[in-house]
Amino acid sequence: MALPDTLAARLIETVKDNDLSGSIAMLGRQRWVGKRRKRSAALFEKTLETYFPGVTEEELANSDDEYSETFFRKIGFSKVESIDFSDFENASIIQDLGDKLPRALERKFDVIYDGGTCEHIFDLPTAYRNIHKMLKPGGVLIGHSPCNNWVNHSFYQINPEMVYGFWEKTMNYTVLQCVLQPLMPMYAHKVVTTTNPNETGARPRLSGDLSPGGIILNYAVRKPMKAQSANTKVYQTDYVNRWQTTAQ
Repeated sequence: MALPDTLAARLIETVKDNDLSGSIAMLGRQRWVGKRRKRSAALFEKTLETYFPGVTEEELANSDDEYSETFFRKIGFSKVESIDFSDFENASIIQDLGDKLPRALERKFDVIYDGGTCEHIFDLPTAYRNIHKMLKPGGVLIGHSPCNNWVNHSFYQINPEMVYGFWEKTMNYTVLQCVLQPLMPMYAHKVVTTTNPNETGARPRLSGDLSPGGIILNYAVRKPMKAQSANTKVYQTDYVNRWQTTAQ
């Protein structure tokens, strides 16, 4: 997993626009991509100048390896951890997110960044509920997950219904953002938004056509400050509405 220019720019925006700081855990140890390309390079450079004027890209890279701990510290986090199933990339915490979570990891992080890990975990519901347990009250999950045109990349492609149906409706999280982000440099600026099915009662509708190439679901959700009784079962919003209408 890596932080290409477009996603690095969007990550900076999310962190600074929502005033996020403290401890962060990367799911998987993210590599820092130093080579930038055309339009997405311009996007990254503009974002860096907006939020961190005078900071160079070279200052964001680890000095002794290809990973991104320095980047996360530079954008505002005091402690940076990485979580992985294996130690093949020297993650700081070795943990199977599809398995039972140890108590020591509960309520440990202010922010968790899923930059392309959860879609590779077959027991996805367990992984998401473990993320919920690891977040402090008021903590934020930032997700950059494959959404469209990623056939055979992983077990799953994650879509907006997961954000609204699971995180908002089931887990009572606040949705800070949920957009579809093209990854190809020439289309980096063509972001597509969606409607919220919890408000419309229908499946999420896109605000425009999706660009060619891989599309990333760029979302952020905030955990409630006070514990709330989350539902144990998850259903798509439009089906729930149909069932209720039929019952009436």
